[in-house]
Amino acid sequence: MPLPSKRNPQELARTLEVWFTKEFGHQCTISDVGIPEGTGMSSETLLFTLHHNGLVEPVVTRLNPDMNDWPVFAIYDLAAQAGAMRLVGQHSDLPVPNIRFLENDASILGSPFLVMDRASGRALPDMPPYVFGGSYMDSMSTDERRELGRQVARVQARIHAIDLEKAAVDGTDLSFLPSLQGDAIDRLLAEQRAYYDWARGDLRLPVIERSLVWLAAHKPQNPGPTVINWGDARPGNILFDGLTPTAVLDWEMVNAGPAGVDVGWMIFMHQFFQSLADVFEMSGFPEFCQPDDIIEAYESAGGQHIEDLQWYIVYASLRFAAVAIRTSLRGVAYAEREMPDDPEDLIMHKAMLYAQIS
Repeated sequence: MPLPSKRNPQELARTLEVWFTKEFGHQCTISDVGIPEGTGMSSETLLFTLHHNGLVEPVVTRLNPDMNDWPVFAIYDLAAQAGAMRLVGQHSDLPVPNIRFLENDASILGSPFLVMDRASGRALPDMPPYVFGGSYMDSMSTDERRELGRQVARVQARIHAIDLEKAAVDGTDLSFLPSLQGDAIDRLLAEQRAYYDWARGDLRLPVIERSLVWLAAHKPQNPGPTVINWGDARPGNILFDGLTPTAVLDWEMVNAGPAGVDVGWMIFMHQFFQSLADVFEMSGFPEFCQPDDIIEAYESAGGQHIEDLQWYIVYASLRFAAVAIRTSLRGVAYAEREMPDDPEDLIMHKAMLYAQIS
């Protein structure tokens, strides 16, 4: 379920008018205040139009969530998101939102916030997921849907092509990333164990614990170089004009690790959404984001060959299961659902995950 907001958008806008006026040094006003529909699983987002000095500018502000309201992440790091977008914007030709301001003073809006230029384009919905119909994919041909997936794979290849060592030498701030030294997979698995322990509270979910053991026992032997991981790397986090990406969004899960982390996440996430369509006897889009299609497009765009792809798909399934604990417990806390007798039922795809590690 989306994050329940306790903030009044109009009050936030009035406060931001004063803040922008101070920052720009001339009078600023705000109009067209709104909250994007079907978003807010991990943060709060405010859309508005900024008027100043004769300019009319569509702007988006992302705020830290209230950490008392079942946050998805133990730490919500806006500075890391800003750092990732600045890195990608400076060292690739990918369209990422232009960062205007990163404000760390929580007294202004009640939390730190990030101000970005608003990008244009169409997004695929998560709630309900695009496989249920009602998105721009409905009017696409099969070939166009397959090409849409390939375009996302090409975006991933361009992200992974960024030379982090060169970026550091050029003076780019990479402090938002973990250390690039050591075994990246061991670090990622340790991070997932720590996240699971935080997310579960006093619950135990054997499927996650067994998955962590399986992943450690089947580590890829040749994971390749450590690259920037987009994190939540999937079609729903790209805005499109037709089949052309216009903005690469949502960097809140940014990390560093093998390229397979992002590619596996993209493939798994569609497998999960398609499984929901299957449950409800809907056609969905079975031709979309097929592994062979994605890998061919990724490698053709300069991405390295990914060995042990299935390992990365299982890793993605594990990551998503851990996140599902938090989002499902939030639903319980806000009376959107009942607490199941078996805590593993908090994970919608538990049967899929068990099958993947069997």
